[in-house]
Amino acid sequence: MSSMAGNTSDIRVLARYHFLAGLPRSGVSVLAALLNQNPRFHVGKDGPAQQLLENARNRMFPGGPEADLLDDAQKIALLRGIMAAVYHDRRPDSVVFDAHPLWLEQMDLLVSLYPLCRFVICVRNPAWIVNSMMSGNPELEQTGPAQIRFIKDQISADGALGQAMDRLRRALSSRHSERILLVDYDRLTEDPELTMEVVYDFLREPEFRHDFSDIGGFDENITGPVIRSARPTTLSARSVLQLSGRAFWRNLRNTRATMLLGRAG
Repeated sequence: MSSMAGNTSDIRVLARYHFLAGLPRSGVSVLAALLNQNPRFHVGKDGPAQQLLENARNRMFPGGPEADLLDDAQKIALLRGIMAAVYHDRRPDSVVFDAHPLWLEQMDLLVSLYPLCRFVICVRNPAWIVNSMMSGNPELEQTGPAQIRFIKDQISADGALGQAMDRLRRALSSRHSERILLVDYDRLTEDPELTMEVVYDFLREPEFRHDFSDIGGFDENITGPVIRSARPTTLSARSVLQLSGRAFWRNLRNTRATMLLGRAG
């Protein structure tokens, strides 16, 4: 797909799409709510864009039923048209941010469509992700066989956390890693002002004064001020240590991503 960059004469339009992704319970919704405060930004979360683009790509590229019916330029135009249709009601001068965890599987495609796009990825200590997943379930909140099975299921290759971490690992090691800003949940929630300054600088966007005291109005599950979740851990000390050790991005060397990391524990 990299050979299909097409005509980039209207570079201002092509530069107006960026993508949000991340691990579960890592702050993507908080970041999206903050970005949505900026009237220049149009933010979509868990919408149809990712699936529509994936379906169209599968039909048009090698092995698909329409693979030989369109030339490369037509394919590019059609795929860009899907994104334009999803966000048809945005202001002409707006910047689109689409949040979906599966965007990390389509980085080659997205870079071909939007040569100046960037990716902001939220991460968090896996121990606190799992702890958050178990919240509200009395059986899982007690150290024992049920909790151990749940942890193993989540971090397995087929588990929600395991799959997300695999996508993240591949993205950080990809040839597009310089387009990635990694934002740690602790930095976002403990110092949101500095975090947003870094985000704006990375995206080369003018600064904007955000309201960190109230981020409601975008996601019904995200309200009130930006604060770090203070749920007490229900994990054993051993599980905390083992899961924390899975934060591979802290020691990754073969990446050109920009990383805004928080505390290790």
